[in-house]
Amino acid sequence: MNFALAEWFGFNQRVKQDMIFEKEINGERVTKKVYGRFNWWALLFTWFYALFSPRCQVRFFIIKATVPFLAMILVNTIVGLFFVDDVVLIVGLIGDIWYGFMFETWFKNQLVADGFEPVAAA
Repeated sequence: MNFALAEWFGFNQRVKQDMIFEKEINGERVTKKVYGRFNWWALLFTWFYALFSPRCQVRFFIIKATVPFLAMILVNTIVGLFFVDDVVLIVGLIGDIWYGFMFETWFKNQLVADGFEPVAAA
């Protein structure tokens, strides 16, 4: 599992087109799709989306999705100590937008780390 800052903030390496990944598990081909666009569900529900979405059920992905969420909470807490509520709301919104933009990239990276292989663009 990679928690490097380059992966967290790698906007230039962000997934920009739909991708399909496959892996054979117990003799059965498992297919996962990565979307090349902003993930509204991740913006609205952050790591809960990774927890409850059947599409995101990949080994260790919930941990990978939770770490940035916890970092967002820490940043919001620190900002809340020094700034007014309006600034805290703006920082929180920026964090949620970042999460929505990067979610599919984190998902793709975890699929690759878990042994899934790209098969075709959708």
